[in-house]
Amino acid sequence: MKETKLAFIADTHYFSPSLADEGRAYYLRSGSDQKCLLETGAILDAAFAELAKSDAEAVLIAGDVSNDGERVCHEELREKLYALQKEKPVYLITATHDWCSDENPRRFEGNAVYHDVPVMRADELRDFYFDFGPKQAGSEFITDIGTCSFTVDVGENVRILALNDDKNEKNWAGFTPAHYAWIEAQIKQAAADGKVLIGMEHHLLMPHVHPMITGVGSTCVGDREEVASRFADMGLKYMFVGHSHIQGVSAFTSDANNTITQVNIGSLVGYPAPIVYVAVTDEGLKLDVEPLKSFTYKGEEIDAQSYLAHHATALIDRLVEGAALTKPEFVERLCAMGLKGENFEKLYYPLHPIARLYFKATAKTVYRLLCVLGCGDCIPQEALAKYKDKPLQEFVGETWLSILDAHGKGVDDPDYYKLVLGVANALVRLKRCKLTLDLRDALNNILLGDSFKDAVI
Repeated sequence: MKETKLAFIADTHYFSPSLADEGRAYYLRSGSDQKCLLETGAILDAAFAELAKSDAEAVLIAGDVSNDGERVCHEELREKLYALQKEKPVYLITATHDWCSDENPRRFEGNAVYHDVPVMRADELRDFYFDFGPKQAGSEFITDIGTCSFTVDVGENVRILALNDDKNEKNWAGFTPAHYAWIEAQIKQAAADGKVLIGMEHHLLMPHVHPMITGVGSTCVGDREEVASRFADMGLKYMFVGHSHIQGVSAFTSDANNTITQVNIGSLVGYPAPIVYVAVTDEGLKLDVEPLKSFTYKGEEIDAQSYLAHHATALIDRLVEGAALTKPEFVERLCAMGLKGENFEKLYYPLHPIARLYFKATAKTVYRLLCVLGCGDCIPQEALAKYKDKPLQEFVGETWLSILDAHGKGVDDPDYYKLVLGVANALVRLKRCKLTLDLRDALNNILLGDSFKDAVI
């Protein structure tokens, strides 16, 4: 079989500069998100330039292309897509952020947030992005909310099954019975045509890292095991997804012993800004991931990895800093994250001293506290000696980055692994419950990583 090369990206969340100045309202909003906002145009320009000169035969985008459905974001992004399309075919699906499903469009001016931003309706998206999939489709399905799924051939041997999974009959992410019937027909037709069929949707089919991280809320499709089983039993072997902004590869096997493999693509505008390259061969799909190296912002060349890592960890630091400052600041920063900050006011008082300690604490500080609580023996002394002066803030930030980029620090350094797991074991001893057990399991998976660079599926 002739090799076909593809490039997948996800969650471009393009944000128009017209929607914000750099006042306090924007400061709060930008600090409440792992992904960037005003920098997205510069990041996408750099990434699209890399894609244009790559050997990929097509670029696939797995949804949430705009920040939150704002019409101006769609209009400006589409111009960038047209420029890229002059070099490579581009196919995309839309998702809930592209029609502002939370009905909360925002622009930021000084200290104020305004909600008077025109947005794109769900039933407008298919025609608006007609040139990026529907126009080239071999088959198309229009969903109940007016969005579309489609198939498109790439090269001689590959067919893409691009699915919009925004709504099922229960109003969850997923598919209606009519949509399932169309999907099954496309899977059968691809087999009859001798095509390697690769699925792409926005929401996850199954959690990875740990269910407490990617299995909560609407991260996955509704009735996820039923959906994953159904696809596997239909004969679909591969599904590329976005939404979680977290990288990873996971597999699900149905009761009928059929397996589907999910590739979760991280957000292109958040750490580590990955482009996933796929070579379709006789042996299967060979995966490689190329994080964006640099971009130009405000006339300055930026090291993408350090900038995006700092932006991601600032999400945690700013929230903790709010608790270390005043109650109004704590509440305001929670509200910026989309939470009802006033519901958490009572937490300020117990969190305030902890938050102040957070920025001063080291591994040795944590160890001494655990000794007072009778759990100091959970901490390996050799590992502690190596990291005793390392700030707690750095451990937390590195763990968060390991979730996002799927590179476990425990793989590189067994002492790091032993030390962090020792703290988790101490927490389990202090309160043996589902939460602490799940936390330990999650940390174990994070430290071991789930990198799919050079993987074959």
